[in-house]
Amino acid sequence: MESILRLQSGLSAAAAAALVAFSIVSAPVVAEELKAAHFMPPMHPMDRGVMTPLADEISAATDGALTIRIYPSGELGKGPVQQYKRVVTGVADIVFGIPEYTPKQFGKTAMVHVPGLFKSGTEATNAIWDNLSLIEDEFADTKLLGLWSNNPSVLITREKPVHTLADVKGMKIRTPNPVMAALVEAWGGIPVSMPTTETYNAMNTGVIDAVMIGPSGIRSYKLNETAKHITVNIPTAVDSFYLLMNKQSWDNLSDEHKAKLDALTGREMSLRGADAFFKAGQSGLDLARESNVNIIEIDEAADAEFRAAMADALDAFIDKTSENTGADARKIIAGFAGQ
Repeated sequence: MESILRLQSGLSAAAAAALVAFSIVSAPVVAEELKAAHFMPPMHPMDRGVMTPLADEISAATDGALTIRIYPSGELGKGPVQQYKRVVTGVADIVFGIPEYTPKQFGKTAMVHVPGLFKSGTEATNAIWDNLSLIEDEFADTKLLGLWSNNPSVLITREKPVHTLADVKGMKIRTPNPVMAALVEAWGGIPVSMPTTETYNAMNTGVIDAVMIGPSGIRSYKLNETAKHITVNIPTAVDSFYLLMNKQSWDNLSDEHKAKLDALTGREMSLRGADAFFKAGQSGLDLARESNVNIIEIDEAADAEFRAAMADALDAFIDKTSENTGADARKIIAGFAGQ
């Protein structure tokens, strides 16, 4: 700019102004980069199936003017528990996370975890978006980009096969969410809350006896190496997952870039997440079979036994959710169920 000003002395005012304008217009445009954080390995189905495609798509849609750089494996902060805090405080512009790790924040969203509501993650994901108005205030401090579910959890056991309710008694079981923790306790088991990233070592060392997790976790966390049995049809629930954006990062985007990002996220991206989990779940069960893990399906009598044992605990959990959130939890469940 100093050299331009020096040249002005030998130029007309109009020529000098034109030179300044040219220098501004010809300045290189710097792409805007968003930081997206997750805690899984780079090859996790949610990275490959959701976040990397989104990064590719937004770059293509904006001709590289808006990009997303993915930080996997906890590079912006270890572990999944603080993901919601990271996006609210701006440590990351975008985060993948699990509502169960901040249950006080997402008490109403947790009603999607009620056992028996859904047969698949796709069904659950559509129900969430059909009834988003019932829970969307829990995401008000962020920009909600995606919210989806996986398929119902399976029970992966270290030593003991589970065919009946009696088999669960006294087992230390890692549970995926507060709903299932209450029900495992009603079944006579001991619920243990821990991040998915810690399950391999906990199983391998006998800290826990079993893991309740979506079947995609078999391959993602190498649980086929620590298990002898998997019971696939105990009455369990789906888990839920979100992709959230920092509110200020969203507000700082141009209207054009907001429109582009909106078009690439929401229900359709969420359904892609559910489908990626389904495919990964089938792959996980295939890996378990290849590893000679015993696959168990309980019979109708055992299913009825599990459901009867958990009925009172489930009612109590739903009533407690209504009390804690000030919302009618049964109305939320009815909405999810299409009633």
